[in-house]
Amino acid sequence: MKLAELQQIYNSTNDLEIRNNLLERMATLKQTLHDEDNKIKKLKRHAGYQRKCRAKKIKHLQEHQEVIQYDSPGRPSFLIQYPNLHEHIHECIEFGAADKKRRKEVIKVRTIRHLRENLNSKYNEYLSRTTLNNYLLPSRSNTKAAKTHHHPALVANASVSRTEKNEHIDEHYCLASVKGAKQFAALFSTHSVIISQDDKAKVPLGIPAVGRTFQTIQSFQEPVTLPDHDFPVGMQQKLIPSVYLLINPSDTNDTFRNGQLSIFVHPQYHVGTSSSTHMSDLNSLIQDSQFDGILKINGQIKPIWILLVDGGPDENPRHMKNIFQYCKMFCNFDLDYLSVRTHAPGQSAYNPVERSMSTLSQKLAGITLPIDKFGSHLNSQGQVTDLELAMKNFRYAGEALCTLWKRDPIFGKPVIAQYTDQKNSPFDDILFPGSENINESAVPWQWIENHTKICQYSLDIKKCEDSSCCSPKRHEEAAVLLAENDGFLPPVTKGKDGHFLNPLHILEYCDKLKIPGNDAHCPSINADTYERLCCSECDAYFPTLSMVAQHKKI
Repeated sequence: MKLAELQQIYNSTNDLEIRNNLLERMATLKQTLHDEDNKIKKLKRHAGYQRKCRAKKIKHLQEHQEVIQYDSPGRPSFLIQYPNLHEHIHECIEFGAADKKRRKEVIKVRTIRHLRENLNSKYNEYLSRTTLNNYLLPSRSNTKAAKTHHHPALVANASVSRTEKNEHIDEHYCLASVKGAKQFAALFSTHSVIISQDDKAKVPLGIPAVGRTFQTIQSFQEPVTLPDHDFPVGMQQKLIPSVYLLINPSDTNDTFRNGQLSIFVHPQYHVGTSSSTHMSDLNSLIQDSQFDGILKINGQIKPIWILLVDGGPDENPRHMKNIFQYCKMFCNFDLDYLSVRTHAPGQSAYNPVERSMSTLSQKLAGITLPIDKFGSHLNSQGQVTDLELAMKNFRYAGEALCTLWKRDPIFGKPVIAQYTDQKNSPFDDILFPGSENINESAVPWQWIENHTKICQYSLDIKKCEDSSCCSPKRHEEAAVLLAENDGFLPPVTKGKDGHFLNPLHILEYCDKLKIPGNDAHCPSINADTYERLCCSECDAYFPTLSMVAQHKKI
């Protein structure tokens, strides 16, 4: 019976049981018609493919005037077209591109992308990534995927699994906070800059520089040799790269993930990284004329800065030692507004600079940086015995690492990398009014209360209206907008629909009296905790109880 007839009977009867039976029959018939229609489409599609295949074969036959007969059915192996493919694979990966004289210092093991490029450039053998992978040994020989590896070469694609990103209750709250700061910078794009900063994983000396994340190619016929590790290597024999991604809001799209990359390589021994070294790095960026197009306007430092950090102890905007450094940098650079934002714990992958770090790590695949270029500075227990020799070895390895990273551009721009062993902040000599009675390295608490807004995941610093304290604001439009909320960006606010609101819309359209307190909508802070973090007299909020106690002393 046709579907139209069943529909006609369904419309003409009022019996509930009959109508239910008709509904089931109509649903079954509709599904059958749908399946048959898909089957017809599939047959027509296959017929079209066959016509194109026949036309292609006829065209090739007319062009080449020859027919090749194969012994077995199916697609012929690439070994018929490239009989020396296995030999060429081994020649491309063994010892990589390192010079013979430098094999003991730098050993390069190529990734599959490099292998494809070499096969194409040296031997004019083009294979897709999937096809080339099928001519390597499978990672597991007892799987179904291993059946696709026909006639593999004695080369394996070694890999280590990635770590999964952990979830956090404040994940979306922090994303909204960072997004709001980016939107503010985009609104005043000509006078603002976004700097994404993070410390890359430490690069060890004397052992492979990277031990996971990227797949590497290794030959079974002639395996890559590494230095002897029977003797211990000091735990602090590592380099710490501090990576800065300078984003110009005027020259980028809405993703804010592309920009100019700058790397400062610090030795872990004797220097390490701290808020002081980060301030030294930022000061070096200001003094470098290569970054004037991003950091300066009309020869002066741009007045609005947005810093995106990962929330580590040397960058966290809640720690007083870091707050002191940010305040001193704010005054030294004569900024109008400084906002330091961080993501939730375990969510640093959202930081734009992380995208660049994956490229940097890929370049370290199979690299071993020398630890004793000018002689060994370690004893048998891995302890440093000669400090001067150690610093020379660190500098040589650090400069070699910088040279490696500067070879190829990232985001279409050259990478600026330099080795530095400066550990003191250039802003230590800055003094604030009222700092005579406290530690010279500290900032008076009264100045902090008048100029900063400290939250769980952010730190905002502004100029006050007192001409004896702060210089005049250099961007009046931004100052007028921020004056709607006492000179600061509004806190992260959740709307009635459960979504976080645009802070600029809050300033323009919302009732200022209804703007919630700082961190009032932070999921990890419950009502009882929030009440303890607020002053009982003036209702001022601080992210730690020690700050609340300090506030009550004033």
